[in-house]
Amino acid sequence: MPKTSSQQINIIKNPTQLTAKSIISTTISATTKSTITTMSTQITSIINLSNLTSTTTRTTTTIDRGIPCDNVSESHQLNASQNPCEKVRCNVIYRGSGGRLGNRMFMYASAYGLARTQNCRLYVAPPILTELSANFQMIPIDSKMYLSDEDYSKLYNIEIKSTTCTFQHELLRPNAFKNIELGGYWQSYLHFDAFREEIREIFTGRKDTLERVANYFNYITQPFCPTCLPLPNTTQKELRQAFRTRYNITWVGIHIRRLDFHGIGYASDTNYIYRAMTYFRRRYHDQRVRFLMASDDKTYCHEVFGKNRFKKVFILPHDFSQADDLIALTLCHHSIVTGGTYGFWSAYLAGGDVLHDIKYQAVCARADYYPPWFVVVGPTIEKIHKVK
Repeated sequence: MPKTSSQQINIIKNPTQLTAKSIISTTISATTKSTITTMSTQITSIINLSNLTSTTTRTTTTIDRGIPCDNVSESHQLNASQNPCEKVRCNVIYRGSGGRLGNRMFMYASAYGLARTQNCRLYVAPPILTELSANFQMIPIDSKMYLSDEDYSKLYNIEIKSTTCTFQHELLRPNAFKNIELGGYWQSYLHFDAFREEIREIFTGRKDTLERVANYFNYITQPFCPTCLPLPNTTQKELRQAFRTRYNITWVGIHIRRLDFHGIGYASDTNYIYRAMTYFRRRYHDQRVRFLMASDDKTYCHEVFGKNRFKKVFILPHDFSQADDLIALTLCHHSIVTGGTYGFWSAYLAGGDVLHDIKYQAVCARADYYPPWFVVVGPTIEKIHKVK
C-alpha cells in the first residue's frame, strides 16, 4: 500500500475544505498508478461525504422553517429536547367568545388554517370547543395538534392579532410568529381555504343531526319518490351523496337572515329571493329544481314562500336546531344566501353555484371575504348568464 501524503490526510480530515487546487496538487505529487487509483477512491469517498453533510444541513434548515414534525423519520426516537421540530414549534390560540355560530366557525377555521400552514399547535378554549362540539363532530386531521390546558398555561410572550375580515397574508410566511392569539372576527376564507376538505370534515354534523335531517328528507321526497329507500344517515358523506343523486333533482339551499338585520337595513328584500330562485329555475330547468329554505325567521318564510303554488319550496322545521338547518343546507347542490356569516358557511360547505345579496354592506374587501364561486348580485340577477 503506498504511503498517504500529509496533504491527503488533511483533505480527509476536512472534507468541506476540499478544493480543486488541493486535489490537483496532490495528484501532481502522485508518482505511481496505484497511488493515483488510491487517491481517486479517496476523493470519491470525500465527495460523497461532503454531499451527505450538505444534505443533512439542508434537512435541518428545512425543519427549522416549519416542515411538519411528523415528517421526521420514525427511526429517530427523539425526545422533546432533541427534536428540532419541538424547539421551533409555534402556537395558535383561540379564546375569544364573541358572536354566534357563524362567527365561531370563522374564528376556529382561521386558527386551524394558520396552525396547519405553520405546523403550529392549536389551543381552543374549552367553552368554545364544547359549544362547537355540540353542533359538529369537530374531528381534526390530527388530534395531536391540539395544545393542552397545561401546556397552554406555560406559554409566554403571546402576540394578540386582531382583524375583522382582512386577509393577514404575512402570517402565512415561514416563521411568521411564535405564539399568536386571534382577536376580532377573522372573516376571510383565505386563512383556511387551502384546507377546505379538512374544514368540511371538522364541521360535519353529529349523528343525531344526521338522523333528523335524513328523516326529514325521506318525508319530503316520499310524494315524488315513493319507492325510494330511506336515505343513509351513518355518515354525512353518504347522506350528501344519496340526497344529491337519488331523485334526479337539483337542490338549492336558501338562507335568509332577517330578525336582527331588519332594523338596520341589511335584511334582503323578498324580490331578491324571488329573482334568485327564478335564475336557478331557468338555469337548471324548472321542473327539476327544488328549494330548501332556512332562516332565523321561519314564520316570515311560511307567510311569504310557504304557499308556493308549485310546491317546490321546503321550509325546514321550526324544531330544527341551528346545526340541523346548517347541515341540511350544506347537502344541497347550490345556494342562495343573504347577509351574515351563517349563510356564508352554508354556501361555502355546500360548494356549487352561490348567489349572494349585494345589499349586505360588509366592510370586507370582496376578494378577502367571498370565494371566487360566490357571485355577489343586486337588482341585475337577470343579466347573469354564467355563475362561476
